[in-house]
Amino acid sequence: MKLFASFSKLAAASLLALTGAATATTASADLSDLRGTWINVDDHTRGITKVVIGGSGSVVSLSAWGSCSPSDCVWGEVPATPLTNSVSDAPDSADRIVAVYEKSYKMSILNAYRSGNQLIVDNATDFNDGRTDTFRSYAFKRLPVFINPGVINKFPMLNLGLMQPVTNLDQMAGAWKNVDANTRGISKLRITVDGADVDVQAWGSCSPTDCNWGWTDATPLTTSVSANPVDANTILATWDSNIATRTAIITRGGTMLTVQVTTTYKDSRSDRFNTYVFVK
Repeated sequence: MKLFASFSKLAAASLLALTGAATATTASADLSDLRGTWINVDDHTRGITKVVIGGSGSVVSLSAWGSCSPSDCVWGEVPATPLTNSVSDAPDSADRIVAVYEKSYKMSILNAYRSGNQLIVDNATDFNDGRTDTFRSYAFKRLPVFINPGVINKFPMLNLGLMQPVTNLDQMAGAWKNVDANTRGISKLRITVDGADVDVQAWGSCSPTDCNWGWTDATPLTTSVSANPVDANTILATWDSNIATRTAIITRGGTMLTVQVTTTYKDSRSDRFNTYVFVK
């Protein structure tokens, strides 16, 4: 299944990604590592309380519940899309999924992936009723609780303790370069900030010179619908080309940017998810 057409106000996209946290998965993660029933580790969360990931083979479904009183609200079951690390990988080898929930007043895009023995669910919500768009991340434990002895971190440099996010949007402005000089993905970024207006320019690794993706408008994502957009530490940017739509969640943490990119191809290639780290 190809991803949805648009994230209306957030500029047509297929998603998704993260809040400024680390991306860590099991050593040999695939869809089987995601399937099951997961409960929020925060018993008092006001967000998503439970998710169930089902399906078989490369077919995946996601069911979610939100915090309500006197009982949790049922979001229902929706199809999910596996995101692999390479266009040549089989969909059932994916270590994360993305799913979309649509209501009359909002669209929520959920990205689920393993981090050690937990499931992380990132939720970007686009409101069309005037409220500020939000981005939140939740951690879940499996029922029954399961710890895989083969857990490792793919990106130890993004350890949460080292990547506490800042809160000023203007601190994201400037020229940024990928810490991996040999990256085959995004090599550099330029971000401009004027109040709550943000623009992002990206370059992809090419030879003999990097490919200029051009400028695109970005949307600040806050942790609360009542927050001022200038206090956001996360932005959403999308580049649409003839071959693919690339959606980036860009988060400032400490002196680095974490850039998580979902690529949805317009041909038969498998959709991809990649994480990059940038410094000034």
